[in-house]
Amino acid sequence: MGNYEFDFNEAGPYGSAVRLLSTSAPEGRVVLDVGCGAGAVAGPLGALGATYVGLDLDEESVAALTERGVEAHVLDLTRPDLREALDKVVNGRRVAAVLCLDVLEHVPDPKSVLEVLASLAAEQSDVELVVSVPNVGHVDLARQLLAGRWDMTESGLLDRTHVRFFTERTLTELMVSTGWYEAAREDFVLNRSDQSRAGHPLFEPKSTLGALVDQVRSGADEHGKVNQFVRRYHRGAARVAVAVEEEQPFLTVVMRTQGKRPDTLVDVLCCLGAQTDLDFEVVMVVHDSSMETEVRGVVDQFEGNLAHRVTVVPCDGGTRGRPANAGLAAARGEYVVFLDDDDLVTANWVENIKSGARTSPGTLVRWWAAEQHREWAPNGLLATHTATGPLTPTYATRFDMVKHIRQNETPFHCFAFPRVLVEMGFRFDESLTVCEDWEFLVRAASFCGVHDTEEMTSIYNKWSEKSSSHAVATDEWLVMRSMVHVALDEKPLLLPPGSVRSLDRRLEREEVLQRRIDALEGELAAVRAQLAHTEQVSTNAHFALSELRASTSWKVSAPVRLAGAVAKKAREKRQS
Repeated sequence: MGNYEFDFNEAGPYGSAVRLLSTSAPEGRVVLDVGCGAGAVAGPLGALGATYVGLDLDEESVAALTERGVEAHVLDLTRPDLREALDKVVNGRRVAAVLCLDVLEHVPDPKSVLEVLASLAAEQSDVELVVSVPNVGHVDLARQLLAGRWDMTESGLLDRTHVRFFTERTLTELMVSTGWYEAAREDFVLNRSDQSRAGHPLFEPKSTLGALVDQVRSGADEHGKVNQFVRRYHRGAARVAVAVEEEQPFLTVVMRTQGKRPDTLVDVLCCLGAQTDLDFEVVMVVHDSSMETEVRGVVDQFEGNLAHRVTVVPCDGGTRGRPANAGLAAARGEYVVFLDDDDLVTANWVENIKSGARTSPGTLVRWWAAEQHREWAPNGLLATHTATGPLTPTYATRFDMVKHIRQNETPFHCFAFPRVLVEMGFRFDESLTVCEDWEFLVRAASFCGVHDTEEMTSIYNKWSEKSSSHAVATDEWLVMRSMVHVALDEKPLLLPPGSVRSLDRRLEREEVLQRRIDALEGELAAVRAQLAHTEQVSTNAHFALSELRASTSWKVSAPVRLAGAVAKKAREKRQS
């Protein structure tokens, strides 16, 4: 395993390990430091009142500790009689804890070692296990792999002597399978690990590429910057993971309802019951748990192919994003689609989604919708709502990412996305009171790309009243729209192929329009200058005339001007 000569540092993984152990009352009991190396934690543990015992394969390290007056023994963790060797070291003393700091990654079979330690702990009460292992899921290793690198080093995340590699999930699975359950953690975080490459755009958080990698990694879990997992465990029964074979549906249809529109809910369920492809489940999220019974009653009316596919999930509080996220959490399908309780779909809706997903796996599948204007009927009529006009192909255009950044052009029930996005951290923004579907769509489309089936399989009902567009004030829509743009602008956004040409055409049109505006503004400026000149001439003339009329000569010559005017009129009269 090699001779590790790491010094104790309060701010490092060893400091975390000691702090985790300090709450376990080790006074007067033995702490076994397996793979102790130079015994960096011997002093701090001694200060806690523990009897430190170092165990290591390296004879020189053990001899050095013994010379310092620290108890230490040579121990090979791969020996078949490991339990007996440990019993000999313990020699009947009470054990407070066992440390495995930077050890398990060096052992070919860490499971057998942990099982032996569990059996040792089983004979005494309150024995803790503190483990520190490097995180192979650190974002810097992802960056290295993207750069085509996997550089083994003398120490660090890719130490040459490591034979096992752990993520948070695989570490937990290993510990639970050997009877160790987590009690506390103080993971050691490094924003830049020993694998970081300064100045490389993949590693710099302010570069677009670096920020994108951070975004993807942080979406998967919160351990992307953890350099060492430092955890304390207590003993329990070993749990063996049993794989339960459960058939996964292709599609999860998430329906949000408040239970206030039972008639339209029945219409939607009728659409689902008539599907030509039944490879789907329905997650019905009732955004008001007091209405759960009523909604279940509506669902129970649909026997046969539909009712057994529906799971009703109650959800209270929050904005529209909360039931959407509850639906994501309950979804099991390969793909997920949302269908509100007042919109309609054709019988080949699911079939069309599956066809798109099989044609372009991993992409966001999108289709077209017709718009139908509807109004609520007066009370007492048999029909609670009626159509007030023809179906119009309002949403029958191919997806345009650039346009969608400007505003949403896709109804919520007109796109389906791979459920794996949920594992990547995709959620609906619950701070948005509206537009949560738009913000989710743009981010999902950025990651997955979009496959347009160009099939008209949905009907978007636009209500004259009692709809969200009427219930939400215009100012609120504008505020939420601004919030969406702020959220999208905080992180890198991938643009699909074809976006450059689209942007180029838009910029070209903008340049043409700008040149025309500039020319018109030039013409307008010239007209304004001419008008100003004319106004100035007129002003000057009026001023000169006023001065002339106020002069003495003008007043003295008044009779002459009058006589001239009279003579002129007389001549004009004779000539006529």
